[in-house]
Formats: sequence, structure tokens, C-alpha cells
Amino acid sequence: MINSNHWLVCLDLTKMDSILIGYTAFLAKLINPTTITFLHVVGSGPQTLDLIHQFPEIDTKEEFLDLLRDGIHEKLDENFDYNEAETRVILKEGKPTNTIIDINKSLEFDLLIVGKKTGYAGEGILPKQILKYVATSMLFVPENSRCHLENILVPVDFSEQSANASIMASQLAEKTSGSVTAQHIYEYKAQFFPYLMSEEEMKKVDQKVEEKKKSFLDQFIIPENVEISLSRHNKGKLADTVYEKVLSTQADIIIVASKAKRFSALIRTDFTDKMVNYAFGVPLLLLRNQKKYQQYLDNLFTG
Repeated sequence: MINSNHWLVCLDLTKMDSILIGYTAFLAKLINPTTITFLHVVGSGPQTLDLIHQFPEIDTKEEFLDLLRDGIHEKLDENFDYNEAETRVILKEGKPTNTIIDINKSLEFDLLIVGKKTGYAGEGILPKQILKYVATSMLFVPENSRCHLENILVPVDFSEQSANASIMASQLAEKTSGSVTAQHIYEYKAQFFPYLMSEEEMKKVDQKVEEKKKSFLDQFIIPENVEISLSRHNKGKLADTVYEKVLSTQADIIIVASKAKRFSALIRTDFTDKMVNYAFGVPLLLLRNQKKYQQYLDNLFTG
């Protein structure tokens, strides 16, 4: 299950905030976090300047910050209907990316929740910028997210990390009597004329994948409510094949495990990046082993 100690929700004073706050409340009812901190970073960009110009009667920075804080509390009153967790509102000044990375590391949050924009104002690039520099699990919430959790999709590669993601998805699904589909994507090796794989060769690949699936189920004791689905990738992006499964299963959320076996994996574009960048239209939960990932980051930037 997602750790339920302390969550950080990043707000930007756009319409996206109401969706983000509402979805956080929905998820909190299932997981019961102890503390939820709502953070807004006051920068010097055009949106901040527009806000300042709207209130010429404000004379000091403190008055301006109080106004922003009151606005966030108003949104919480309207959209946050979970009272079991302690809630905090923090305003910080600086560059949003650096500030979020710094506060996340210093306060050691368990989950970082951010909006993923495609239609609302703002470029929506913050999640992509901070993705590689925080060790925390991250939840990306698009503006058309629904507060439902009946069908969960977990892309798996038959590794221990993807097994952990499948088990966590199973635990989450039990809270809503939902279902979990663990999708394994594979492909035949590239075929170039005049060489084409024979039917026998294709069957051997299919058989090997089935054997890996059985080993995965046996080795990691995957719960019975997790259905393993094998998808053959033909062409296009791997994320396209995931999206097809999102549509066919009517998935409400995607849960994917993040791995970093080598330092180079932190700086190159990998499957995780592609998943985050893709417009699935449903929330995407990126699970990380916080301790191990932080070790990678510490070694990368100090070694």
C-alpha cells in the first residue's frame, strides 16, 4: 500500500487546483494519510504578476501572501471533504521546480501529488522537470480525472518492482471491490525483408512469455484478484499499447513501478518518462522505493 504518513500536494492557483484537491480527498479516504501538506510556490512568472496587479490595494508582500493563503483555504473548504488527516498550507517563494525538490527532500514526504495539464492554463511541465530528482512516489492527476477506483491497470515486466506494484494495486482494489489488470507487453524481434519470423519462431516467443508469466506468479505470489494480460506490441509507442488496455479495461488509474538499475537510467528517456509524458486521461501513480532511489540520487550528485 502507499505509505500513509505525509503527502505533499502541489498547487498553482489555477482551475486545476480544485480537481487536484478533490482527487486527493478521494484517495485519502481509501489510504488514510496522517498529514497532507498543500504547497504553492510563489514565483516571479506572469501568473504571479497578474495576481498582484488584480489587487492594487495591497501594499506589502505579507498582505499578498495572506491573500493567497486565504484563497487556498477557501478551495480546501469547497473541495476537500476528508477530515481525518491533518492538513497544512505552505507558501514558499522561489523557482517552483527547485523549491518542490528541496522541500520534498527535507521533509521526506511519502507521496508527491501534482496536476498534469493538457487544457488548462499553464505549461504543465513541472512534473517532467522534477520527475528524475525526487525519490518520492509521484501521482500525476490530469484535469479530466474521475474519483473512481474500480479498475486498476499495472504495466509489468515480471520484475520484483512490478510485482510489488501489482500487490499494492490488489490491496487498493480490495477497498473498492475493484479489479486489477497486470499488463505485460512483449514483441517479436524486428523483421526485415527478406527475413521474416516463421510461425514456429513466433510460437516459441509466445511460449517463452507464458513461461515467464508462470514464474512471475509463482515467485512473487501475486494475489488472485490480479489478472495477467499479455499484449503483443506491433508498432508505434509502447505507451500506445498501454492506452489501448486503458480503454478496453476502462481503467481508472495506472500504477507503474519505477526502476533505476544504473546511473544512466536516471538521465536517459526510459519507459517511465514516456508513461508520464503520455496523455492517458487517467491518473498515473509512479511507485518508487524511496530509500533506494535516494541512494541513487545521492551517489549520482556527490560521487
